[in-house]
Amino acid sequence: MLAKAFLLLLLCLAGWLVAMPRAISQPVVSDTAFFTGNQKKIKIPFKLAHNLIVIPVKVNGSRPLNFILDSGVNSTLITQLDFSDTLSLNNSSTITVKGLGQGYELEAIVSRGNSLQLSGIEGVNQEVYVLLEDIFNLSTRMGMPIHGIIGYDIFKNFIVKINYNTRMLTLYRPDTKLRVNSKCEQYQLHIEDSKAYVYANVQQYNGDSLQVKLVVDTGASHSLSLYLPTNQKLKLPPKVMEAYLGRGLSGDVHGKIGRLDGISLGRYQFQDLPASYPDEEAIKVALNVANRNGNLGSDILKRFTVIFDYPHNRMYLMPNRKYRTPFTYNISGFELSTPMPGVNVYVVANVADNSVAAQAGIKAGDQLLSVNGQDCKDMDLNKVLRLLDRQPGQMLRLTLRRNLEEPYKVTLTLASRI
Repeated sequence: MLAKAFLLLLLCLAGWLVAMPRAISQPVVSDTAFFTGNQKKIKIPFKLAHNLIVIPVKVNGSRPLNFILDSGVNSTLITQLDFSDTLSLNNSSTITVKGLGQGYELEAIVSRGNSLQLSGIEGVNQEVYVLLEDIFNLSTRMGMPIHGIIGYDIFKNFIVKINYNTRMLTLYRPDTKLRVNSKCEQYQLHIEDSKAYVYANVQQYNGDSLQVKLVVDTGASHSLSLYLPTNQKLKLPPKVMEAYLGRGLSGDVHGKIGRLDGISLGRYQFQDLPASYPDEEAIKVALNVANRNGNLGSDILKRFTVIFDYPHNRMYLMPNRKYRTPFTYNISGFELSTPMPGVNVYVVANVADNSVAAQAGIKAGDQLLSVNGQDCKDMDLNKVLRLLDRQPGQMLRLTLRRNLEEPYKVTLTLASRI
């Protein structure tokens, strides 16, 4: 899917946060989250963009802020606040943080003793990190204002059901005895250091079948990421392309994308899917952690109704109507951003070398005006991306504008690079 590359690893990388405190004098207080009423379950509609779940969250009684629900992140993270946002944080200290990526450390504020509110739910004594620099630019990439990322604080306290078809999040009390559909398959979750892991088998081009331990990551928009240095039997596919995989707390993450022969999750199997292989230098902080071999992203998870049951160390998967949808990746070779999130204006953020977009002369900064005759100003980002999401051999007729010049038209014949 177009523009998926930027978010490929971004949010799972955000979870690998190492803090180096300058002055933290407040004691750590156990947090908790609970239903504010007597309900047995609470339903929360969510928005879906780039395969990522966006839910409204209030912080210390603020107006509702848009947070990405990320099972791969262990700390609530505020990535951006608008000038109009007023947010009172408790017990704050400045720290230096680092994570995945090649680049630099950055400053953040860690705040303890906060309250988080969702519809019918409150979390107390919550620890929140606030980045002093908006390094992720999530709002421009998602096409809507994005203020932060939340994960473990939700998953550890409730049984969480994600219905990607209806875009509905259902939270149950942890002692609920769920009745699951007979089509559901149960998996053991291994909860380590606030992250949930599952075992799967990958089938490689050379015929090898290999068991891998993967972080289950709703905050990664891709299908699968594999860390080559973690197992000498993991091999690159014979045909790969260099790719910008995403952004970590410590900088950009580069690597390769290639087609994996298959992956098996119990009785569910997928063949011929794109997998990313990040460069070793960019993932140093994740290597040798919990013996993990990579992560399982939402381009696979969205093909199921998923039930996360952290309190009982299990997960359920039930196929939905997208189960057999072919896997795609950015074969057009360019990414989009929205300079004014919420306004239907789309600009080319990046053009991959040797892609059909580069060969057609498209450049970063060009404004996309129409796709196959449909005016972009009449479409939100998700609809634009669906129009651009085509198979090899299909054609895209695009109208763009560079600077203030007259619009120009190009026709792309899409071709697979892997």
